Amino acid sequence: MKKCCIYLDALEKGTTEDAAAWQDVLMHASRCPDCATDMKRRGEILELMAGMPEPEYPSVLHSVIMSGISDADARTEQEDEPGRFAGIFERLLQPVELAVSLACLVMFAFLMQVDHSSPIASRSTRAPAISSRQLAARGETRQAISSQTLEAVSNAEVNQFLRQLEEFNRSHREQRQPQIDYTPELRLVNDLSNRR
Repeated sequence: MKKCCIYLDALEKGTTEDAAAWQDVLMHASRCPDCATDMKRRGEILELMAGMPEPEYPSVLHSVIMSGISDADARTEQEDEPGRFAGIFERLLQPVELAVSLACLVMFAFLMQVDHSSPIASRSTRAPAISSRQLAARGETRQAISSQTLEAVSNAEVNQFLRQLEEFNRSHREQRQPQIDYTPELRLVNDLSNRR
């Protein structure tokens, strides 16, 4: 069986003795055996403590406290002082920090000036050592591609291709890989089906 702690809880909360809540606790304690026992023990302890004399403080208490404070102050001052090497490194690294930040600014300004719009032009300027045969072969293939025209495709041919594609997909279902849906799942905050 669980012990009733209403009286002890009221003491922990610091309920004042003139409050209505304290009066309710006292009424409860008069009827509850657990709370009545706790109230009786508290009264006995308070009476015992009231009868005890005040303890004597040591005569050196003040000097011990003050020496502890001064020792703590001395320790913090020693920790705050930078070492000899720390001062040297700090003086040496300040110009390096300035140089690195200046180099970053120069690199940023340079990258802003570079033209990134035509990568083909930059490739052709980088590779002047390509032989004339390779250039001629490339020129011929470009001319051949540009001289070709696209064939006109009728609607009937498009429909026939789509039917063949559908038939192929039906006959090769086991070879098809499942489509992965990468769209995120959308859930509403007030959707009650999402609660668990």
